[in-house]
Amino acid sequence: MSAGLKKGLRFLLTCRFDRVWDGIHVRIYRFVWAAIFRLVKPWRCSGRATQAVAIDVDATCRVAFESPDHLAPTGTARDNSTNKKFVLHMDEKLHREFGDQTLRVIDLGCSGGQMVVDFVKLRWIGVGLEGSDYSLKHQRANWKDYTGKNLFTADISKPFQVKLDGKPAKFHLITAWEVMEHFATHDLDLVFNNICKHLATGGYFIASTTSSPDVQKGIELHQTKWENARWREYVEKNFPELEPVDVGLKTYQFVRCNFDRPSFLLYRKKNGRA
Repeated sequence: MSAGLKKGLRFLLTCRFDRVWDGIHVRIYRFVWAAIFRLVKPWRCSGRATQAVAIDVDATCRVAFESPDHLAPTGTARDNSTNKKFVLHMDEKLHREFGDQTLRVIDLGCSGGQMVVDFVKLRWIGVGLEGSDYSLKHQRANWKDYTGKNLFTADISKPFQVKLDGKPAKFHLITAWEVMEHFATHDLDLVFNNICKHLATGGYFIASTTSSPDVQKGIELHQTKWENARWREYVEKNFPELEPVDVGLKTYQFVRCNFDRPSFLLYRKKNGRA
């Protein structure tokens, strides 16, 4: 029995019918937007140049060997999350704000890499970074076709630099879906430094977090279980160049989150546009 089906049965048995509806609604919603994506993609791509750019990641550490997620791979072994509504919404929003230039996105903790591939299909420059090498070794999901092109392994709690055609690059959108809580608290400063270093002025950092525990094979995967308010206090105090924003999306329109206690970090890098 799949984990999703087990969770659904548990909600039914405990009369959590709201959660059952959330699960059904999200699946139908995403199915509909997957069809819409196929229909509008040719129109969105019309007039956009296909970028033949060499992507490279100069990483201090290619694999997060000490990370609980590498020691007990779960999400990285099964997730391939995307949300076509999110992709199309951010594509429209950022092209409206940045004009006709080729847009760039990084997904931190990209797992199977589907969201990155969706942006690439809209002729963005897309980069997915994953701390575990599980998907790479098993060539699962999109890694078979995109390894070394758009999908890379890197420990993002250590210094790294994404390069385009050999030059350090900045990105208009950086995402991290249920990733930030996996870092030890003492590593957060460097993680956010990496994010700010790669984020273009005027660009967006969007993440979902959870304060719930996640124990797999006796190992606690969530090392920083903060509520949303504490995350916001931390960012405000330590990274004032990131200003909170509203990108105009509802909870179920993001790529991934904890529906029981949804928590999002939505920021824009100050001072104009790159």
